[in-house]
Amino acid sequence: MKKLFILIALFVSVQSFAQIETDTHVFWQPGAKLTFEVFQGTAPDSSYVKKLTDLNIYHQIATGFWAALDVPKSKKGWKKGMMEKYYFCAAMEKGNSFFIVKDSTELKYAQLIWDICEVATRISRRNLDQFVSSLNEGLDKPANGGASIQYMTCLNDGRQFGKEVTHALFDKVITTHNEEEYIQFRAQIDSLLQELAAYATTEEEIRRLISDQSDEGYMPATTVNPDFKGRGTIRY
Repeated sequence: MKKLFILIALFVSVQSFAQIETDTHVFWQPGAKLTFEVFQGTAPDSSYVKKLTDLNIYHQIATGFWAALDVPKSKKGWKKGMMEKYYFCAAMEKGNSFFIVKDSTELKYAQLIWDICEVATRISRRNLDQFVSSLNEGLDKPANGGASIQYMTCLNDGRQFGKEVTHALFDKVITTHNEEEYIQFRAQIDSLLQELAAYATTEEEIRRLISDQSDEGYMPATTVNPDFKGRGTIRY
């Protein structure tokens, strides 16, 4: 019985830390870490390498904030009270990410950038969750439509956070290799990951964004989410 328990515990542990990825992208999951192997790109040319190294930058990680909003496909669905579904996740593009100097310092910088992207998704998710909840407070039956109203605003809240913090990280840490500043950034992002743990990206969201397929009875809300394939892909 004891051996069986250990085996089950190990299985659960492995499943919890499994990495979701495709041929082109890796997706943020709790506990999963970036490795050198997923950086499969190369610098486009020597002039680009010089541009980076002149700034003391020795890696590139292409992170994307993917997003989609699905709405009821028919008027009947709206009238029945089908609620909108929104999805956010942090993706890392393998073929556009590379190392000039492959060492643990550059890898930990890349990991921090990716973690910032996940925090950005959690901010968008939290803000939209809270807006919809406040809109429906006191109602006997939740009303749909609220997520559609506020979706782009909340999406941009997270994106803006990601851009600002990542740019600050480049200025204060990556271009200076200042270890004390890195420790402070790492602690702040870890604190936010913990604080926003209830809003972590789910496997369901990742699967939806990978497939580009809405659930039955739903369709992408293209009028409020005009990005290519509804993903909202950006790079920092």
